[in-house]
Amino acid sequence: MSALPPKMHVLAAVVLTAFAAAASTCAAAGANKPLLVENLPASAEAKDFIRAGCNETCIRRPDAARACYELLLPYAASINSSYNRASLAITTVMVSKLTDLAKDLRSFGEAGKLEGCIRMLDETVAGARDQVLPALDRIGAIADDKLKAKDPGFLLVWSWFVGVDNNFVKCWDGGLKRIMDRVPSSIVADHSEYAAAAIIFRPRLKWAPQSPDGENP
Repeated sequence: MSALPPKMHVLAAVVLTAFAAAASTCAAAGANKPLLVENLPASAEAKDFIRAGCNETCIRRPDAARACYELLLPYAASINSSYNRASLAITTVMVSKLTDLAKDLRSFGEAGKLEGCIRMLDETVAGARDQVLPALDRIGAIADDKLKAKDPGFLLVWSWFVGVDNNFVKCWDGGLKRIMDRVPSSIVADHSEYAAAAIIFRPRLKWAPQSPDGENP
């Protein structure tokens, strides 16, 4: 077989380089694809999983169970019957609602009396964005049955939520509850925080229908 002319060598090199660049771009796009996308078409099973999970984890507070379902429903397709992704989704929503509440409290007439709550909300949001959401994002890419109880990321999330839950209750009892009619975002924030803590803390085996095993959703 005769050797390729010099021009053909150059053309072949250009084509190979283009293919390699395209493959690299596709791989990077896949790696950076977000786990959570809102308002994708969701199956009845995906919605039922969220309803069952919210009803079970928020069993002591029907108001929070309803809010939990409404807050997670836009992510039903992305959650796709995965406990791990449900944890990521509800925590993501909670951080957004706590951010809204902190903003509203700053413009509220009695902001000075709620300075401690505002500081707590700011610290919670910062901690979530710096450590907790990245940990949950990694966990969300793991199949439910592959997540170990002593996973460092999950232990970090668990410990963080213990502090957040205790501090939010103190803040709620210390003033937020008194002004909830005048600051509606406080009610949504309360529902989202309760639902997030409940989903993280409650034993997953009590959820029904059960999450699929073996493969990522």
